[in-house]
Amino acid sequence: MELKDSTNGDRMLRIVLSDPNLVQYGGYDPEDYETVDEALNSECVVVVAVAKFIQGMEHNYSPREIYTEIQNYLSANL
Repeated sequence: MELKDSTNGDRMLRIVLSDPNLVQYGGYDPEDYETVDEALNSECVVVVAVAKFIQGMEHNYSPREIYTEIQNYLSANL
């Protein structure tokens, strides 16, 4: 299901979140997340971490900045 106004990041998010192993590990329903913005507001840390990674790539953050953002988020929420 591809939405007309989807960004590349939104499409990437849906592909990554549909991975069966990630779904099993994270315990979420991939159909609940259509956009990166929706995923960033999730209560599931796995979903938010994936969304933060994609958001960082979309905004051309350095790998170090992306790593730091996700590491800080996971440290505060796990």
